[in-house]
Amino acid sequence: MTMTRQKIWLDTDPGFDDWLTMLLLNSNPDIDWLGVSVVAGNAPVDITYDNALRIKANDALDVPIYRGCDRPLNGVIETAQRILGDSGMPTTGAVLPPGAATDAPGDAVDALIAAVRAHPGQITLIAIAPMTNLATALQRAPDIAGQIVEIIMMGGSSDQGNHTAAAEFNVFADPEAADQVFRAGIPMRMFGLNLCRQLLVTNAEVERLRAVGTPRAITLAGYLEAYVRIRSSDGSVPMPMYDPVVALYLEAPQLFQFLPAHVAIELKGELTRGMTVCEFRVPRRAPVNTQVAHLADGPAAIELLMRRLTAIVA
Repeated sequence: MTMTRQKIWLDTDPGFDDWLTMLLLNSNPDIDWLGVSVVAGNAPVDITYDNALRIKANDALDVPIYRGCDRPLNGVIETAQRILGDSGMPTTGAVLPPGAATDAPGDAVDALIAAVRAHPGQITLIAIAPMTNLATALQRAPDIAGQIVEIIMMGGSSDQGNHTAAAEFNVFADPEAADQVFRAGIPMRMFGLNLCRQLLVTNAEVERLRAVGTPRAITLAGYLEAYVRIRSSDGSVPMPMYDPVVALYLEAPQLFQFLPAHVAIELKGELTRGMTVCEFRVPRRAPVNTQVAHLADGPAAIELLMRRLTAIVA
């Protein structure tokens, strides 16, 4: 009996950890990866789109990549360049060479809408970026909300933030978009900072990757080293692994545990704008709209990540 592969669509803003997510999705034989929509986030969309095309060329990805929204629904663009540098993807080694100037023709939002309508009730959206593309798609085509299996997102937090004291970056960068997505009635699965802080990478993972010895491994190790050094200049402080958690979940869901919650996005708070307010007193206080990841077998997840990456670049 032939098993049906899970159809997915990735919405992203590359970013190094977005790159790792793309590698994991591409190597998963149980996935039918239909497309990639790129949005402004870690850097302006011209840069994140260019990064996506560099990744596609470097790793021979056979998936269409579409350029999406260049600014949030409301307000000015917020990037992570003050942390990640102009490229949004720093490295201590060789820089990925340029890819093609463009890829799939047309607008990312229209492409996403077309994909959902072509495969009603079959597509899971993987969201690892500000949700501008997704919210814009729901505005243009409200009918697709009932045709999406689930949105699996890396973003938000059930405790503290990272871009501000209260807010995680992906949500803070476009809270109005996140608000629309969470209120759309689509099943949601949220991997927030509270979960990602249980998956830690160190200099040991950098050296494990570098020891593979191939040009691809050495290049990837340079980017991982720069990623680990975000928290400390010498990489001595373990660094949480963010975006790839969604791809690890798709391959090994047994490594993660969830709590049902009602998640709302704070839009007006002077100190809390972009906060994901997680109400776990459900259904008494509020209806469930999200499964919030709260516990992971972090060491096992990182070991799976490293096994996959070393095999990919070998």
